[in-house]
Amino acid sequence: MRSLISKMDFKSLEMKLYKAKQLFLFLLEGQAGGAVTTQGCISAEQLLVELKAGGIREEHEEAVRRELRSLRSLDLLDFLAHLPLFILIHNSVIANPLDDSTNL
Repeated sequence: MRSLISKMDFKSLEMKLYKAKQLFLFLLEGQAGGAVTTQGCISAEQLLVELKAGGIREEHEEAVRRELRSLRSLDLLDFLAHLPLFILIHNSVIANPLDDSTNL
């Protein structure tokens, strides 16, 4: 175990977590209209807006909706658990912000 820990690149991990936190805060600001909410959670409605903006197909959107049905909102830990999805959406929007097709 010590050899695994000594081989880890903690600076890289720290940077990735920082960027993930910034993306989470950006989504919180988008939900609150520019101000970070004190609650610190992304609502299910905001999540669906992000899915649509990212070009997720309807069947995938429905699958995410079913998966997260029990959650009313996403906190930072939930966000980190689903980080690959949010990175995919973010990269899709950044790559082509005016594309409204559902190609993911």
